[in-house]
Amino acid sequence: MNQQPPQPQVPQQQQQFQVNPLAVNVAYFLRNHAILKQRQGMLNGGVVDFFRFKRVARALLSDEYKEKAANPKNQLPPVNSLQEAKAVFALLINNRLVLRGDKLHTADAREKHLNPKKGFPCFVPLPKAELADDEYYIWLYQKKSVWDSLLGFAVIIGVFAVICFPLWPQFMRKGVWYLSVLFLGLLGLLFVIAIIRLILFIITYYTVKPGLWIFPNLFEDVGFFDSFKPLYAWNVPKQKKAKSSKTADKPVAKPSSEKIESSTGSTGAAPAAGTVKRRVVLEEVDE
Repeated sequence: MNQQPPQPQVPQQQQQFQVNPLAVNVAYFLRNHAILKQRQGMLNGGVVDFFRFKRVARALLSDEYKEKAANPKNQLPPVNSLQEAKAVFALLINNRLVLRGDKLHTADAREKHLNPKKGFPCFVPLPKAELADDEYYIWLYQKKSVWDSLLGFAVIIGVFAVICFPLWPQFMRKGVWYLSVLFLGLLGLLFVIAIIRLILFIITYYTVKPGLWIFPNLFEDVGFFDSFKPLYAWNVPKQKKAKSSKTADKPVAKPSSEKIESSTGSTGAAPAAGTVKRRVVLEEVDE
């Protein structure tokens, strides 16, 4: 009697990860919520949305969430305290719908060989979350919109249309053939124009400096019609304005009789009669 060999057991780490439906419902409620005041940042070279935990706590403790959680159709866990809000938000972390991130300053981002952009702070993921008020979290969950569904239907219809191409009427197939020939002709014309403008620039660069470009905005980041405006232009390098010219036009402020006392110390002189004494306090606000 032949005995079958024992089936190998799949390790628990290799089993398919299943997302808790309650966590998805909570993420659907919080995604793009106005209380979160979400902003955009950079993570691993991509644009992501981030927020603070204290905003999440306010949204989960709001009357809007309590009203939706009272309806059994929404399938939302009830939240009546800050501890329950932390427990519900922990579901999102455990189900990989959000990720804690460390917001880097520009100098720190460059030290880590990141490319920070203005208005888009860089983040690095952190493995541990303490659910503090000022902790930053990044969305990994993307809420599906109506446009996503319409785009999916359009792709399916396009695939079926290509598959059923032999069944198309004769006039439709002929029209597609003419459109494809027109597209290839326009593409070839673009290559011809690029070669001609390069040859003309090389000739004029050595004969009539600084050289002449036809369609100088052909490969610039502009609109289609703006790419062909102007018809020609000379290759004049852009001159950078000196910093001294910017400051030369500024009027010189006249000395004032008022004495300003900073928060770190005084000016060392007693204020005269009729003078105003001010105190300047600088605060750093990080939102």
